[in-house]
Amino acid sequence: MNNFYKQPKLIQWIEAILLLIIGFLPALVIIEKGNSEPLFYLLFLIYIPIGQFAATPFFTLVSIYKYYSPMLLGYMPNDKQIDLHSGSSFYYLFVMRKWKSGIELRNRLLIYHLEGLINLIQLIENKSIPATVNIVGTSYFFNNKTLHKMGFEILNPSLFYRLNLFVNFIDLIWMYSLSQGKLSIPKLWNAKKASISGTKLIESKKVIEDLYDKMKSRTKS
Repeated sequence: MNNFYKQPKLIQWIEAILLLIIGFLPALVIIEKGNSEPLFYLLFLIYIPIGQFAATPFFTLVSIYKYYSPMLLGYMPNDKQIDLHSGSSFYYLFVMRKWKSGIELRNRLLIYHLEGLINLIQLIENKSIPATVNIVGTSYFFNNKTLHKMGFEILNPSLFYRLNLFVNFIDLIWMYSLSQGKLSIPKLWNAKKASISGTKLIESKKVIEDLYDKMKSRTKS
């Protein structure tokens, strides 16, 4: 679990709001400068990672982000659709920093993703989430064979999802490089969308749990 959320609730709220306000100030400067010099708007490409880092605790507290494991979140989840994303840079700082970059961090990230899917299955089985929910995720590092085995359908992402990946390219480059253990450029142009219903996810429970246990054993060894 992220140590930030082990603090008293009041402290979490105070820190989250302060971080949100501080993180929003550069955006105001860019907008003000951009009114007279439009090229300043290009700085938003650099600002976006800063803004997302600063907004993460607040978005989590108000349930815009719903975490199903330390590194798997749903963006504005509802009973119809859960849009899954890997944890933000804020969570990389608090959760992943204790793992060595490269295969160790990459395996741990996969374990957290599988753990999130298992928690989702439990929520569906407990009727906290309807079995009719559609679960989707878009990424450039999907293993199509593994996803098919778990029951996911592989689709081409919409233009919106592709643009979202490219807008976040700074964060994606450094996080992907950490998982590879060296400076690496993620193949954003190869992004795929994975989709599965809540019912089918339950049917894949054993496959996902077996893969989770296998990854845990590999990490221990």
